[in-house]
Amino acid sequence: MTEDTFRSLSVPTYRGSTIIYSDYESFVNRSKLGRKAYTYGLNGTPTSRALASRLTTLENGVDTFLAPSGLMAITTTLLAVAAQGDVILFPDSVYAPVRRFAATTLHKLGIRAEYYDSLAPETIDFGRPDLRLVWIESPGSITMEFQDIAMIARQAHAHGVLVGCDNSWASPLYCRPLDLGADIVVEAVTKYLSGHSDLLLGSISVASETLAEQIHDTIRSIGVGVSPDDCFLALRGLDSAGVRLAHVEKTAVRLAEMIRGAGTVSAVLHPALDGFPTQALWKRQYAGSTGLFSFVMRDEPDDAHGARFERLATLRIGASWGGTHSLIAPSPVDHAVRTVNTAFIGKRLVRLSVGLEDVGELERDLNAFLG
Repeated sequence: MTEDTFRSLSVPTYRGSTIIYSDYESFVNRSKLGRKAYTYGLNGTPTSRALASRLTTLENGVDTFLAPSGLMAITTTLLAVAAQGDVILFPDSVYAPVRRFAATTLHKLGIRAEYYDSLAPETIDFGRPDLRLVWIESPGSITMEFQDIAMIARQAHAHGVLVGCDNSWASPLYCRPLDLGADIVVEAVTKYLSGHSDLLLGSISVASETLAEQIHDTIRSIGVGVSPDDCFLALRGLDSAGVRLAHVEKTAVRLAEMIRGAGTVSAVLHPALDGFPTQALWKRQYAGSTGLFSFVMRDEPDDAHGARFERLATLRIGASWGGTHSLIAPSPVDHAVRTVNTAFIGKRLVRLSVGLEDVGELERDLNAFLG
């Protein structure tokens, strides 16, 4: 039996740095082949290109680029589209490491970060001449504010301003920001798309060839590369993403309703619950909810709050989310991460990422935690 008769359902893992050329002319003309050509392992392998292609289809984009983490997908995007003198507007609820990057690296480059209330995007001055990009993170980290992607995109484009969106919570299975008008969408592939808490990966999908070339040039310039082994695992995770998301959505809604009835909880931040502030917006722009949400505990002493986490048997304490194991984490909001909307500052928030465990076990754990 020869190798060419072997057919696998899985994309093979291509490992390699050096690309071999068949002749002299092919080698000396390799720079003319464009971004899709295989020129060096750092610039893509058949494994990474297969993952990028699938994500491009899911996002309904023009092209997709991979980064070693979700955060690096965001930071690479910001470096690619902004220059000295530009302003980037971030929602006040943005992922804290993005705020840190803006305050350090972007500041050194002369790129100014400003923040807007994610619940009041109508306050944005889209016509200011220095505005280059409006960044959206929907829902916002920890406090779950949903943003009107379509409205922001319309207003921004009327003034020649770009719109980028961190869509990691919903994934392209439940929201397609490019279809809503965004120019760039970033996913933390680490989370739901890979789904097993065993790799770090991010993606950048774009709506135009112009942006594709900008992102590609930046990635080449700073040497961004991804592991083919991680890409293989992400491809495997994609096969079950729809089933996993449907399961965690159902479980999370059930747990959110249970938590809302606890006397020790003052609010549950889940879009499927009636009374959630931006529920209508979520219903209009999203195909579902996922397994990540937060709830607000009533005030209590630090030692009493900390003791709740010692009662857990199934839930694990951890900062990430999107995997098969359920995670819980205290999520304080303070003035270091909120500068515009201060409604949650000083409150005790708890973030819950629902996994694939038996729902009865999770209910018992949460009853012990909340009691």
